[in-house]
Amino acid sequence: MYFTYRLPSLGNGLRCGLRACLKLTSVLGLALAIFIGSIGPSFAQKSGGGNRAAKVEVAEVKTQIIANLIDVQGRVTAGPLEAVTSVINAITEIGELRIGDQVRPGDIIAVQDSSKLELRLEQLKARLREAEVKLADSKAELSAEEALLNVAKAQAALLAGKAQRAKELVANNALPVDSAETALNASLSANIQVLTRESSIARKKAQRAVLMVTVEQTNTEIKQLAVDIKATKLRAKTTGQIIYMADYLRGFAREGEVVAKIIDLNGFEVEAEIPVAYLPYLQSTPKILGRGLNGSLVEMAIRVSLPIQNLRSGTRTVRFSVIGNMPPILQADNAVIVMQVPTTSPKPQVVVPKDAVLPVTGGHMVYLADENRAKRQIIQIGAAVKDGFIVVGGLRAGQKVVVRGNEQLSDGKEIQISGAKRNVKPEASNNVGAGGEDDRQKAKPGKGTN
Repeated sequence: MYFTYRLPSLGNGLRCGLRACLKLTSVLGLALAIFIGSIGPSFAQKSGGGNRAAKVEVAEVKTQIIANLIDVQGRVTAGPLEAVTSVINAITEIGELRIGDQVRPGDIIAVQDSSKLELRLEQLKARLREAEVKLADSKAELSAEEALLNVAKAQAALLAGKAQRAKELVANNALPVDSAETALNASLSANIQVLTRESSIARKKAQRAVLMVTVEQTNTEIKQLAVDIKATKLRAKTTGQIIYMADYLRGFAREGEVVAKIIDLNGFEVEAEIPVAYLPYLQSTPKILGRGLNGSLVEMAIRVSLPIQNLRSGTRTVRFSVIGNMPPILQADNAVIVMQVPTTSPKPQVVVPKDAVLPVTGGHMVYLADENRAKRQIIQIGAAVKDGFIVVGGLRAGQKVVVRGNEQLSDGKEIQISGAKRNVKPEASNNVGAGGEDDRQKAKPGKGTN
């Protein structure tokens, strides 16, 4: 069975089978349903729902005791590096570590050939054994000499007594003079033997003292050599990241040559050129905030103002220590950090919440909650603070601004306030958030304006 459909613009008809006609009818019906479903909500909203009140959240503009701020660009500087150096002139073999690897204390960076040191150690041990043998021998000789000295002293005392008696007998004409002289000569010879033994004992004691010094010195050299052999395994002494490695896997290194450099990731500081006029305000501020180019926040405190002044720019170099941990993205030498430096003493400032600010051509704007209507208000903002932006002009404390639902508002549109009103908490410190012109340009990046 076939059906013929007449087309208005054509003189001829479209002829198709029953099954094909049913398919065509179902396809056309589905397309019509999709079309009606897609245009229905938007059409209904335009025709009947355009005047419904928009639900929004509001916050009150508050006054905070803070200082005026300016953006100053600083840079991250690395702390002292650890240089892993060669301890001897020897073949050095680099380990499995490479540039960029994280290391901890005790990790082996490279190993040096210690065969010469080990040979020297064996020689010292042999010399030590020799000195110990000589020391033991000198002890035995000294003991023998002391025994001989005692015998010589006893013999000298005996001969001295005989000489004295011979002298007395000669005085009484009971003994010839020659016999007395012989006895005296024997006594003197015995005394000479005593002196000789004493001299030998003193010499042997001195030799023994020298041998003891030699033993101590050799022991010290052995201990130091053992330390040097252990040190040929070049190890990291700090936790950090390797930023330099020698360009060989196995090569000759002289004593003192740098094999690797390690940077402590917790030793970063921030350096900036601060105008001299702002130094008093900066020094009286306990901490300031900065941000990286990706928006990472860093809390800092001034550590020292270096006695170096740039005559052309009128600035001084200031070093800041990081409070807490440096964000990983900023753990790099010369990474840029934009910090907010106070330019005045703390004073009352009008602050608007960040969520209320919308960028427009040539400036910024907010929507005021004027009873049940949204009122468009152009404002001038200054530096960014922790809870918003400092308002230079266009707002006053106590006004209520829309912070949620302001993306689709227009001037005069009816609004319905939902939820609790959010207030900006007053602060009396300069713990400001990183911001400035970039933050102002990024404020509500996805929001449109009317």
